Amino acid sequence: MAKVNLSVSVKDDHLPRFSDLVSQMKKTGFNVDQELASAGVVTGSIDDYKVPALRKLTGVAHIEESRTIQIPSPDSKVQ
Repeated sequence: MAKVNLSVSVKDDHLPRFSDLVSQMKKTGFNVDQELASAGVVTGSIDDYKVPALRKLTGVAHIEESRTIQIPSPDSKVQ
């Protein structure tokens, strides 16, 4: 089982219950890194097979997998 890093957007009408939704996310196995209540975003990681349970939560608007981008150093032959 692989872990995936996610950014979860919360629906606007669920922002007043943001902390309750974060608690529900944690119960699905989502390991929360940041709670950005004013932006309506929660970041963290979860086992990939648990993502469907996270999507089903009422109040979740969108889930996006975080990606890592590496830029070669200035001394690298590849630019």
